[in-house]
Amino acid sequence: MAFKLVRAAAAVAGLTLATGAMASECIAPANPGGGWDFTCRQVGKSLQDLGLIDSTMQVTNLAGGGGGVAFAEVVNKRNDDNELIVAASSATSTRLAQGAYPGNTMDQVRWLASVGADYGV
Repeated sequence: MAFKLVRAAAAVAGLTLATGAMASECIAPANPGGGWDFTCRQVGKSLQDLGLIDSTMQVTNLAGGGGGVAFAEVVNKRNDDNELIVAASSATSTRLAQGAYPGNTMDQVRWLASVGADYGV
């Protein structure tokens, strides 16, 4: 698991470097202590361990609406924030693509990378 997280962090960091900015915050679309919170903290730790960020990555928890609250925050208030990563699953991304979040579409976000898969097994 740790190796996969490091590879994921390296992939995210590589893509972030390609855009000319380094992520300093990760939005976890759930409550503190859950899976998305863990994902953001581990990606941040991996980026710091690899020397790709200087300080601890800030984790912001925005629970609600099955990820809709986090997407709305990014689209409506932080769409130009190049130092932001949002943890998302294929399920939340699919709901966004299907228009399940009123007022938000998949064209309003920049897709960074897919660094893992959950097949629901």
